[in-house]
Amino acid sequence: MVCWASRARKGANSMHTPQSPLTWQYVEKWAERKPDAEALVFQDERLTWAEFARQMDLVAKAYLELGVAKGDRIAFLGMARNEFMTSYMAANKIGAMWLGLSPKFTDKELAYMLDDCGAKVLIALDEHAGIDVAGLAARALESVDTLETCLIIGQAPAGAMSFADCIGQPREHLDQTLADRAAQVSSADNALLLYTSGSTGRPKGVVLTHDSIIKNIAIEAPRFQIDEDCRTLLHFPINHVAADVELGFAAIYAGAALVFMDHFDPAHTLEIIKEERITLIGQVPAMYLLEMKLPMFKDMDFSRVRTFVWGGAGVPEIVVDALVEIRKSTGALLVTGFGMTETSGFITYTEPDDSVERLVKSAGKAPDGFDLRIVNETRNEVADGTVGEIAVRGPFLMKEYWNNPRATAAVIDDDGWFYTSDLAYKDADGYIYISGRKSEMFKTGGENVFPREVEAIIELHDSVLAAAVIGVPDEVFQEVGCAFVALKPGCELTEAGLRAHCGHHLANFKVPKQFEFRTQLPLLANGKISKRALREEIEKKGP
Repeated sequence: MVCWASRARKGANSMHTPQSPLTWQYVEKWAERKPDAEALVFQDERLTWAEFARQMDLVAKAYLELGVAKGDRIAFLGMARNEFMTSYMAANKIGAMWLGLSPKFTDKELAYMLDDCGAKVLIALDEHAGIDVAGLAARALESVDTLETCLIIGQAPAGAMSFADCIGQPREHLDQTLADRAAQVSSADNALLLYTSGSTGRPKGVVLTHDSIIKNIAIEAPRFQIDEDCRTLLHFPINHVAADVELGFAAIYAGAALVFMDHFDPAHTLEIIKEERITLIGQVPAMYLLEMKLPMFKDMDFSRVRTFVWGGAGVPEIVVDALVEIRKSTGALLVTGFGMTETSGFITYTEPDDSVERLVKSAGKAPDGFDLRIVNETRNEVADGTVGEIAVRGPFLMKEYWNNPRATAAVIDDDGWFYTSDLAYKDADGYIYISGRKSEMFKTGGENVFPREVEAIIELHDSVLAAAVIGVPDEVFQEVGCAFVALKPGCELTEAGLRAHCGHHLANFKVPKQFEFRTQLPLLANGKISKRALREEIEKKGP
């Protein structure tokens, strides 16, 4: 990496009473218990737990020499790779808050987040997928007042220091300083900052503490069968809770090996699953669909995979059917649930013996110790079977939206309930069924339409691979549904045929008035369908 330095450094903050456990302590735990076991894998670089712990301390001491104080923010502009995790855990060890940023962000987006959080150090790749990431970082250093240092992984531009050179010094004179700083860190301290997608405005920074992360993963790890024999595949963007908590930290918590990919490619993913003997696969449904479309999928040996997890979007039945077939021969566990950035990931789970119907339609139920209820517009609980907003409460919850007390107060009440803006209904057994986001719901002729309900019906059709429904303006009904539909390879389907299919399962007002057939749908970096891109396309067309 490269290091551009500027501006004065600030002193350390006051001490706090330490409380265990802390995120980085799990690195040391496994380095002591199984020092020679594999911990982090990226391409040809393999780190044991002992090497991981040493790298974490080298990075932490570099931070200290760069003047990082307790509570400062350290940003990583890159993808899933070994430095992602060593920089993250090192930041936590010195009491700093770490955040991941995507190289796909524009200069404006990047500058906003770095400025909003007041980042002091930026670590960046030199390039990724043809993007001059080092150039992005250099421009950010010039435009963001709080940034003092920028380190570049890879080819160091003129006048800059590489990350490897910066952390390669042993700095033994800082060993005691590091120990003293680590002793100041509290479980209530800020550990991770994740910016939301900003679908309703500018992105908000979600602050997760050591405690909220660990308390969530303590429940998740056994449900995902993550233990010290597990090998976890991680190819999510590092600005996503799946990478930073649900898969990434979960592996550290349980002593599992993490196998990184710096981008999602369906064919390469299947190759890595085989070559690296992956035991846990966590993906969004679109990723599974893209893999299943490949001829090599049907010949894959999934015998080592113990758990398949999906989340982040409604799942087409074809995905569950394929995974159920694998389960019949291997006994693999199939798990889905509901979660979000603000809740440190999953807070509901399906059970091992749940039916295929529940796996397709529901998002599971909250475990003991996690509170969940469905409420109406006045935040009063509604009866089972009634659609309302999901409200949750528990130790997994974010601390706050960074530097945004008004937004925090709008979603967390005085009793600690967080109002998610996600709509669902709950059955008598406590399972929830997602209807969509409050912002996605639209009214047609005075009737409420929940896009996810319509999408699920469309995806029941044998020819349909995936669907996305949005509300579009209409002179008569105010809004009507527009369905974007991707068909399975080799399949054909007419609008009349799909309309008849919907009419057989839905009330007439829920049936989309417009259908758009596509070979594929636009995806976000995390694999979800980009409804924003679809809305922009509709807006460009005009009335």
